[in-house]
Amino acid sequence: MPSPASATSVVVSTYDDKRWEDLVACLHSLERQSRPPLETIVVVDHNPDLLVKTKQEFPAATVIANQRSRGLAGARNSGVAVSGGEIVAFIDDDARAEPEWLEELEGCISDPTTVGAGGALLPLWQGPEPAWFPREFYWVFGCSYTGLPDRLAPVRNPIGANMAVRKSALAQVSGFREGESDDAPREIRSRGVVRAGGNVPDDTDLAIRVKQQLPDAVWLYQPAARVLHSVTPERTSLGYFLRRCYEEGGGKANLSRYVGSSDGLSSERRHLAVVLPRGVAQGVGDLVRGDRNGALRAAAIVTGILSSAVGFLVATIAGILKRG
Repeated sequence: MPSPASATSVVVSTYDDKRWEDLVACLHSLERQSRPPLETIVVVDHNPDLLVKTKQEFPAATVIANQRSRGLAGARNSGVAVSGGEIVAFIDDDARAEPEWLEELEGCISDPTTVGAGGALLPLWQGPEPAWFPREFYWVFGCSYTGLPDRLAPVRNPIGANMAVRKSALAQVSGFREGESDDAPREIRSRGVVRAGGNVPDDTDLAIRVKQQLPDAVWLYQPAARVLHSVTPERTSLGYFLRRCYEEGGGKANLSRYVGSSDGLSSERRHLAVVLPRGVAQGVGDLVRGDRNGALRAAAIVTGILSSAVGFLVATIAGILKRG
């Protein structure tokens, strides 16, 4: 028998008619939670036809249009604005929550010092799993990657497609950063995330700003709070891999400009110094043991580092020129 309804509002952002089946699966997974959410809010990002269709098909949900900046940050802020829960949880429209997802996240936030928590995102392959793709770079398609804790532990930031935050903490920092007035033009790209110049990783930025405002605040990672995240064949291509690494490097440069490099790059420094060299060594070891794809995974790690570094450098120079 399901537990009593929680005090958590769940916000789902969506924008593309082509992801309708994913959205349906996501919303059905929320209906099967062991601890049902207080409410499910679906924010449709500047797509009037999809807004009408979603309202018709899911009358029990609160379905609204994004009233703020186009993109994921604006859509999430629109959802938070109408939410009634003490906690707001976020999940992507192409992710499916396992039955105890919300219960596990809420369990983390029962401690008053914990402002938010994130959970594991497991790949739901829509095509063959690429043998060359290193698990250290699963963040490229929005999944949990090697280097994250394997048990409940504090982290700098959760992953936005699977996270819950105290609404009071969101109010403390005025929600997700939607960009500055002098940023480059913004546009929609993969998974509804704005990837134009001036963009920052909104979940990382939010978590850091909360910690800066509330120094005693704790963010937790709970791998038992699991969602399955759809991974289409396009997201496992080499071109997509390189583009996302480049964009991530640029995003982290912009993030450092806003929140400082000490906070903005703290997790990345460890990942670069410890996790990625270990991944390269593992790939070479796999090759020696007869797995030829080990060499490809090691090469992909090196290539991903270089692509991210170029993106970081380009964005850093652009920021200096803009300020000058």
